[in-house]
Amino acid sequence: MNGFRRICMVILGMVLLVAGLLKLMDPVGAGLVMDEYFNFFHLAFLKPASRIIASVLALLETLLGAALVAGVWRKALAIASGMLLIVFTIITIILFLANPSMDCGCFGEAIHLNHAQTLLKNLILDALWCLAFIPFRNLGQPQRIKYVSFSLAAVSLVLFLLFSALSIPLRDYTKFKPGTELEEEILSFYDANYVYVDSLALEGKVMLISAYEPARLDNDKMVRISEMARTASESGYTVLFLMASTPDAIAEQGINPALLSSIYFADRKELMTLNRSNGGACYISDGQIIRKWAAASLPDADGFREMDEKAPVDVLLARQNRTRALFQGFTLYLFAVLLLM
Repeated sequence: MNGFRRICMVILGMVLLVAGLLKLMDPVGAGLVMDEYFNFFHLAFLKPASRIIASVLALLETLLGAALVAGVWRKALAIASGMLLIVFTIITIILFLANPSMDCGCFGEAIHLNHAQTLLKNLILDALWCLAFIPFRNLGQPQRIKYVSFSLAAVSLVLFLLFSALSIPLRDYTKFKPGTELEEEILSFYDANYVYVDSLALEGKVMLISAYEPARLDNDKMVRISEMARTASESGYTVLFLMASTPDAIAEQGINPALLSSIYFADRKELMTLNRSNGGACYISDGQIIRKWAAASLPDADGFREMDEKAPVDVLLARQNRTRALFQGFTLYLFAVLLLM
């Protein structure tokens, strides 16, 4: 394989690797996009498994991209990547012609493309594939070390998916990302009397707990949430517990009606956008989202003391700098392993 064909293979692999990595980082968001595809293609019976299917497909896309960058198993990769691109192109042609109001989700929440842009992107990838693999001969053989580098990258990507499944995305690209002013991106919720009380999240220090699947909050999670809520209240935070439910449904579950005064209700997808973790928390200061936690890593008393010692903007920037460095470092590590080994 000459140098130009190899460059085309690497560029194609990089696009697939980055696109898959952005979805691996946010499996809940990838599941939401898969829901939209299932709705469009009348496959609603698959929606209960949308998150798992989306994660598996994202992992396969990422592994395929990594293999293309490394240059291993070239004939098999040519066939596999060609079949994948044919499927992508057919789907995007259908979406372009039907023009439904949905996002392709090609790059997760990081980059939004309309259907024409998505089709153009896939046609460019098709062209790169043709330049890389046609004629289908003289594809060459990689050095043996490339199989080692791909294996390291593959293990790292699987571990990254497991990490993402247990946490919130390292980089938040949703409309409720840290730094967002809620007066500009309205978070709508109502109380037990069906009165909208969005303003409660706009003043002072607020610790907002969200549950988009409240029925799946087990006793252990509820205990951790209750302990965190008590600590937050003692630390001077207004605690809001938003649930994707209704007052009537909560009452039917046998919850003490007196508790309804501290529980509020919001749209399921809105809460999934606010925090990807079911039972996760958001720190809001004077209407600005400062930081988020997954349900498995809620702040304790020491965490609250540490936050209170800093200005909210310092908490925001420290967290953003750390997560940005982690994600960029992981991405650079992948490319270094695949290209330099």
